[in-house]
Amino acid sequence: MSTRLSRCLKHLEAAGFFRYSHDALSPHIELLSHGSAYAQQLQQHWLHMRPLAVNLGSISSTDTLCLSRFGFVHSQLFRQLFRQLLELHPSKAKCPTLLKQQRTGVTQQSQSIFQPAQPVTHLITDFFVEPHRGLEHFYNVQRESKIWWMRYSSNPSRYAIVPQAELEKPAGCQAIDIRASFGPAGDVTVEQLSLVQLPAESEDFQLPDARTGGPQLPAVIRSVIELEPASCALLLDGCDHGREARSLLLNRVLAPYQCAIAGIQKTEQIRSVDLQDLCAHVTDVLLRAKLRLQQEGYMLAANAKQLTQQIETYDRLGVPYALLLDEQQTLINGLLQLRSRDTQLAETVHISDLPDYLLNIFRDY
Repeated sequence: MSTRLSRCLKHLEAAGFFRYSHDALSPHIELLSHGSAYAQQLQQHWLHMRPLAVNLGSISSTDTLCLSRFGFVHSQLFRQLFRQLLELHPSKAKCPTLLKQQRTGVTQQSQSIFQPAQPVTHLITDFFVEPHRGLEHFYNVQRESKIWWMRYSSNPSRYAIVPQAELEKPAGCQAIDIRASFGPAGDVTVEQLSLVQLPAESEDFQLPDARTGGPQLPAVIRSVIELEPASCALLLDGCDHGREARSLLLNRVLAPYQCAIAGIQKTEQIRSVDLQDLCAHVTDVLLRAKLRLQQEGYMLAANAKQLTQQIETYDRLGVPYALLLDEQQTLINGLLQLRSRDTQLAETVHISDLPDYLLNIFRDY
C-alpha cells in the first residue's frame, strides 16, 4: 500500500472513523463511532433513492442462497418477498417495479484493499423489468448508479464500471461491479449489479405489464451495496484528495456532522457567560431545524490559537461549515462568521438568518 494511502488510513483511524488492521494475511477494517454515523447517512440516502420502490425493511434469514450473485432467484426468501409484493403492495405489483431490502451476512468481495469486519449490511434493490428490455434497463441502471457514487465523491474520476468476465454466468445473465480505484493500492467494490433471467417455468413470478396489463415473466436486475466497505471507500476517497490541507472532504449532504459551533471568550466573566448562553441558543436553534451537529454541541476557545486548533479538528472530521461567534461582533450586533471547510474562507451572516441560510445551502446541493 502506498505511503499516501497509509497516511489516510492512519488519519481516519485517529479521527475515529474506522480501525484498520495491518495484518498482511488478512487486513480488515471496522467502523468506529464517526464512521458508523457516516454509514448511517449513506444508508438513509440509499433509502430515499428511487422512492417509488417497495421497501421491505430489514430481513432476517438463514437462506444463504439469497445472497448468491445469480442464484438468488431460486432462493426461498426471494419467492417469499415476491409474494409479499403481490399481497401487501398490489398497486405496485407491475412491471417495471422495485423492491428494497436490507440483510446482514458475509461479504461477497473476494479482492479488495481491505476486508470488512464480519458481518456486513447488504443494501439490496431488485428491479423487475420487461424481459425484452432487460439489457437496456441494465445499462441505464449502471449509468445511474455510477453517477450516484460520483456525486458523493471528492474525486469522481476514481469510479469505474468493471465487467465481471471471469464469473461463470447462466444464459442471459450479466454482471458488473462499480469500483473505486485507489491507484496501485487497489480497488474497493462499492456496488454489484447483476442481470438475471427468471426460469421460464416460473409462472409464480409473473407481473402485469404497466402499460398493457398483460402478464409477463420479468427479468431481474439486482443491486447490492455492502454498506460498511462502501462507507470506508467514500471516507478514504474524502481523505485522499491531494490537497495540502488536512481536511476530510466529505460530501456535505452525507457528512455525519453538517455544522459546528465555536466561540472566542474573553476574560471578563459576565461576557463569557453571555457568549456561552448565545452558543447554547444557536445550538438549540440548529438542532430544532434538524441540522446535524457534533455531539459536543459547541466549544469555547480562550484565544485565537485554541480556536484555530478546534477548526482543524472540525476539518479532520469533515464538518462542512463552522459557525464562529465572538463577543465583539456576535453579542453586540448579532453578526457571526460562517466558515467553509472546502474554501477555508468565512462569510458574515446575521444570527437571525439562521437556520434558513444553512438549510438552503444543504437543500440546493
